Amino acid sequence: MTPHPKPEFNYKFCLTKEVENLIKHKQLRRIPEKSSDKLLVATWNLTNFGVQKRGDEHIRLMAEIIRFFDLTAIQEVADNLSDFEKLLDFLGSGWNAIYTDPAGNQERLAFVFKEEKVAQKGLVAELAMRGYERRRITIQIEDVSEEATFEGFNRNPYMATFTAGKLEFTLVNVHLYWANSFMRELEAKALSKWAKQRVDKPYPPNNDIILVGDFNMARLRLEDPIYNELTRHGLKLPKHETGYVGTNLAGDKHYDELAFFPSKTEEDFSGKMGVFDFDNAILTDLWDDNDRRKQKMFFQYIRYFIADHRPLWFQLSI
Repeated sequence: MTPHPKPEFNYKFCLTKEVENLIKHKQLRRIPEKSSDKLLVATWNLTNFGVQKRGDEHIRLMAEIIRFFDLTAIQEVADNLSDFEKLLDFLGSGWNAIYTDPAGNQERLAFVFKEEKVAQKGLVAELAMRGYERRRITIQIEDVSEEATFEGFNRNPYMATFTAGKLEFTLVNVHLYWANSFMRELEAKALSKWAKQRVDKPYPPNNDIILVGDFNMARLRLEDPIYNELTRHGLKLPKHETGYVGTNLAGDKHYDELAFFPSKTEEDFSGKMGVFDFDNAILTDLWDDNDRRKQKMFFQYIRYFIADHRPLWFQLSI
């Protein structure tokens, strides 16, 4: 994991004030209050979490954002789990987490959840694409610019089955490959095809298979090859309520997404979904509309001490 450059300036903020700003912005972005018949799920790339040297105040601020949701799929947790363990401590009692071994780029994938609201049940696995007798399962990829056989993910998608109320679903946490667009497209093809092959099987993972995470997909539209590959086997990527606000800090990319099969999950999806652009709510005295130098300082600070992605959230009926 390669950290972003650390800001060369000192800056202090009042945690209480910033938490208040987050809560106000949560209301502005219409994130629903938690209720007994609904589940709030999010996905958030925490950006080199455990590599960039965050202070306790930064991790506490991140914990307050995660606290808005009942279950969060997290990407880019480092091999060093000390910051991740602090995050759980700051969330407090009743919160739990499961996570993978480090994979490509020395990243772990994780789920963080409030146990009184959602329980992990049964299946916990990585989508490793291996079969019996150590023979790798391959998915033949067609209709690409060059012939290829997919032989595995750079970071295996991480799946776990959860229950909440009457709802049981398998959440698949995804972080597709960034550095090579052809490999990313192969991963998207393989993931979509795997999901289609599994969804009607009699055994898990099946039925409510919900894909979330950082797909490194620039645009939520047909011209985007990753979007095309995710939808070609019947997956739906619903549009969120926050308009054209993207999940990167510039707000112009739709890297982080939700995908499901309408025939299995549409009735559970409340239709409420959005991006929480926390960066438009906090550290306001570090920003100046008329000062590009301060704007650069602001983004350096947010990118290093918080994250360079925004959470995407959605609501399920339980």
